[in-house]
Amino acid sequence: MARLRARHLPHRVDITPLEGEGAEGDVWGTPRTDRPAYVEQKTRLVVDQRPGSDTFGQEVEAAAFIVLLLEDDTLPRSKVKVAAGTPRERESEVIRSDRYEYPGTPSHIELFTT
Repeated sequence: MARLRARHLPHRVDITPLEGEGAEGDVWGTPRTDRPAYVEQKTRLVVDQRPGSDTFGQEVEAAAFIVLLLEDDTLPRSKVKVAAGTPRERESEVIRSDRYEYPGTPSHIELFTT
């Protein structure tokens, strides 16, 4: 299996995973900081995968496309912060998350965020 490596990903992101819902609302996991990523901040249409969203299953506009290593698999509704510590810093919600794991190609995670 071909693997994407951290050296191929020039950007860094912080990820706060959504682990579920509890009696008092959303339950957030331990933030993973300074994770290698490739980030493109351009809009595109994607199908919303966020459970409980008013637009679940519909096409919505994503503001960013992010590629991660397999170990950083992140589910919809999790939070991702890009460009931390810069004037362009922003935290957004994952709309769609796809895992690509194929023999002979660079396996990776693709995220689309609000």
